[in-house]
Amino acid sequence: MRPNLAQDAPPTSLQVGGGVYPVNWDYRAWLEITAKMGEIVPEADTPDDMRRNMALFEEIQALAFGGVLADEAPENVLRAVANFARGYPSAPVSGEEDHRGGASLYSLDYDLNEILLAIRNQGGPDLSYRRKEPYHWWEFLLEVRTLAGEHYITRLMEIRGYSGKDKELLAMKARYALPERSRAAHEQLLNDLDALFYNS
Repeated sequence: MRPNLAQDAPPTSLQVGGGVYPVNWDYRAWLEITAKMGEIVPEADTPDDMRRNMALFEEIQALAFGGVLADEAPENVLRAVANFARGYPSAPVSGEEDHRGGASLYSLDYDLNEILLAIRNQGGPDLSYRRKEPYHWWEFLLEVRTLAGEHYITRLMEIRGYSGKDKELLAMKARYALPERSRAAHEQLLNDLDALFYNS
């Protein structure tokens, strides 16, 4: 059976190469980590891009592990981080996988306020600034993936995903589209994760 919430507590450590390391599993850290992963330049062929990638990679490790894992190969660290970032194994979810055929439907950066309110209003935890206790990233992802009903964010996703010819709805789609920067970073992160898992 695949790892699941009914039987398997989400992990609090990661196997990287030859070692097992405690990981900061709080969703706030992983919101930052996934944002930084989306900023990595995949084919860094200039000194500036290489330096920027190295700085981002060090920041990602500091957030995830409290410091750089000097004894582990960078590609093993990135693969472990990317694996953790995916959460429990799941089927493709609308909004996350739409990058292959069009624009992303939500951004954990640009839409975060609406996502957190929808989670709370759906009967989930209050994940706002008021929360003092950590909350596991994998459980946060499940909350996001199972949003349903008439929340503002789910309506936004419907509008952003509209593919018909109605002029009024197309105008709304353009009006509520994600900013280019947010959409590009989200799509780059998803493509990089795919490359790690399906092309290696």
